[in-house]
Amino acid sequence: MALSGGSVRGLAHIGVLKALSEAGIRPAVITGTSAGSLVGALFAAGLEWSEIASLARKTFWPRLLHGKWLERFCAEHLPATFAGLKIPFAAVTTELPLKQPVMITNGKLGSAISASCALRGVRRPVAREGKRLKDGGIACVLPSEACCAMGADFIVGSDVWEFSSVLRGFGIGHDHPRARRVYPSHYYSAARNTDLLVFPRIPLAGYLPRALAIERMISAGEEATRLALSRLTPA
Repeated sequence: MALSGGSVRGLAHIGVLKALSEAGIRPAVITGTSAGSLVGALFAAGLEWSEIASLARKTFWPRLLHGKWLERFCAEHLPATFAGLKIPFAAVTTELPLKQPVMITNGKLGSAISASCALRGVRRPVAREGKRLKDGGIACVLPSEACCAMGADFIVGSDVWEFSSVLRGFGIGHDHPRARRVYPSHYYSAARNTDLLVFPRIPLAGYLPRALAIERMISAGEEATRLALSRLTPA
């Protein structure tokens, strides 16, 4: 399971996990970038989609853009280290100044998620193991290839990235003839190597920090996943 970055749009990942769970599909490994790293870590810790949704309803999401608030949230709701997770998980971040993706799979969980979520123009880089780490979306917005590195042989990706959503609105998906020119290479490669790619249609109202907006985001993820699953061709 690869969960993309997308800031508050990442709430739609909860609906994706809901639909997959109700279809009897449980990921063997989970990877997440930015907002996807937080939702993915909560699921990897053993929380069901309904429990993650409950946390989302109780959390005033803009606070999680602040590093200290985010790490406090992680300390309260997640194991201290990756070793405490129930499903193998990787948080993807970007090393500066090289702008190379870094897949974190061990050590302190809170700082790894904080680094993956350190948005450009909003947060300072996170120092970890001698590296300056920033938002994973800079170098790897959809962490499908991290799933491959962890041994996955069928990858389900949830893409809530705003840029790809805008391009799809213009009819330019990752399989469009012009896709290689307009999408960043890391996204193009990841999308092409994802077996089942889900594209939640995020409503504008979903950006508001209100309870109804959260429900709409979750519903968007659920509906998109059910549609994607219906299009699978039986082996």
